[in-house]
Amino acid sequence: MESAKTQDEKLQMLFDGELAPDEEAALRRSLEGSPEGSAQLREWEQLRAAMKNASADWAGQIDSDALFARIEADLSAPVIPIDRPAPQPELREVPGSRERRVWGAAAIGFAAAAAIFLAVIAAPEGAAPGGSPGVTRGSEVLEVDFGANTGTIFEVEGGAGESLAVIWIDDEEVGLP
Repeated sequence: MESAKTQDEKLQMLFDGELAPDEEAALRRSLEGSPEGSAQLREWEQLRAAMKNASADWAGQIDSDALFARIEADLSAPVIPIDRPAPQPELREVPGSRERRVWGAAAIGFAAAAAIFLAVIAAPEGAAPGGSPGVTRGSEVLEVDFGANTGTIFEVEGGAGESLAVIWIDDEEVGLP
């Protein structure tokens, strides 16, 4: 059994005259053999008649001579050149931006090293590196010099439940003229 989409496609081909005569006859016999098929065939025939009438009415309203004259006039009109956009100025590097990034990265590296150092120093003597039950390990950031940059200090929980300090330093300098 054909799907509704396949049957609609075949009906479309039937009314467009795209089926071979034997296929057209077989499709008509198949549709006329059931009440639903006959109703569908009548609906498609009504649709085809309505489309033909509408297109005939529309075609009668078009002045084809004037339409083709306008097309020919447009084709023979002089070509108007398209203005090209002005060339973009060359990009230049802002002095000092690379240095700020380097110093920002160095500051982040020092802050991370300080956090690790503080975590090691704050660990009780004899404690295992992974920590042991009943022993609380963590870090405390006493002071951070962000220099001309801004930053934020976060306290996050590590994978083993330990408290870790994370220092985020922004690359943008603030407070400079």
